[in-house]
Amino acid sequence: MAFSVNTNANAMAALRSLTSTQSNISNIQSQIQSGLKVGSATDDPSTFVISQGMRGDIGALKAVKEGLNFGSATVGMALAAATQISDQLTDLQKKVTQAENKGLDTSVLQAEADEMINQITGIVGTANFNGINLLTGAGDPLTVPTGLGGSSISLNVQDATTATLGLDNLNLDSAHSTITMDNNTAFAAGDFITFQVMEADGVTVKETHTFEFLDENAGALAQPIDEANNQFVHAVSINTADSTTQHVGALADAMREEGFTVDIGDDGTISVFNGGAVMSTDVANVAAGGLTADDTAGGGAIDALNAAKATIGNVLTNLGTFSNRLDSQAEFTQILTDKLEEGLGVLVDANLAEVSAKLQSEQTKEQLGIQSLSIANASSQSILGLFR
Repeated sequence: MAFSVNTNANAMAALRSLTSTQSNISNIQSQIQSGLKVGSATDDPSTFVISQGMRGDIGALKAVKEGLNFGSATVGMALAAATQISDQLTDLQKKVTQAENKGLDTSVLQAEADEMINQITGIVGTANFNGINLLTGAGDPLTVPTGLGGSSISLNVQDATTATLGLDNLNLDSAHSTITMDNNTAFAAGDFITFQVMEADGVTVKETHTFEFLDENAGALAQPIDEANNQFVHAVSINTADSTTQHVGALADAMREEGFTVDIGDDGTISVFNGGAVMSTDVANVAAGGLTADDTAGGGAIDALNAAKATIGNVLTNLGTFSNRLDSQAEFTQILTDKLEEGLGVLVDANLAEVSAKLQSEQTKEQLGIQSLSIANASSQSILGLFR
């Protein structure tokens, strides 16, 4: 072995080993500080690029989750308002039912019903969340992102306005017919008025009642009677010398005896009720004057309310279904985010238990390297002994 003070191969080898060990210690310390084994492109270029893409996806999914939460809050506001409208319709049903009972002041009930309908309008108008109202029937659909690549789901704006619910101008009066007379109307023997009372469907004839005017001094019923088929004829006995007003009174008495409710207005208009049933009235067989019948007077409140409840039921179903879908999608998005973060951790996270063991090993190697370098440097001193 050559002895040289210019070149100490052992010292250089020891220094290289020590430098490598210290570099490893520096890398381990960086992993301990950041918790990452791949913290930059210099650590592992391909893994770092993949991890950056995964971080972008995680950030995008978190933004999707925020969008889903916003959509859920928007739908939740609409659901709360629609539920309140449904409650108002339940209360309104009570008023409609009360109006069917005679003896109650329908005008008071009508005023209460009108106020409830106004309340529904107020509820629809205030069902806003961040400027979005899903109950007005107007506006763009609510679009909510659901995942990467621009996927989304949409909910059309629902319509819970009173116009669509069919509650505008809701009339609590029971279904009835009105008969209006002109100034020339007069009743004579042989004249008759016919009422067809309908079943609940408003179409099928349940009973036919004919009220025929007879001279109290003579005459017999001319209209055919078929009680087996629910066709009834009732006599209205009049004195032909009496006034039309007296004849109307006799007609009302005869109708009341048969179970009809009759109200005669100050203007002579006759309102005929039969338990809220729809009727079809024929007044064409009164010879003198003008007599007209209106079979659409009042009524329809129950049908209108039932239709309104069906409509708001559809609104609640649509909103509830969409809300459930958003909740499910939010849960799935969270699962995707968690899995991506787990995968990212597998790629770039440092195993601190392993790192700790390596640190101990490298620190020991560092101490040995220092000792080795010291020994290698001391070998040059031995040359001086040759010159004593």
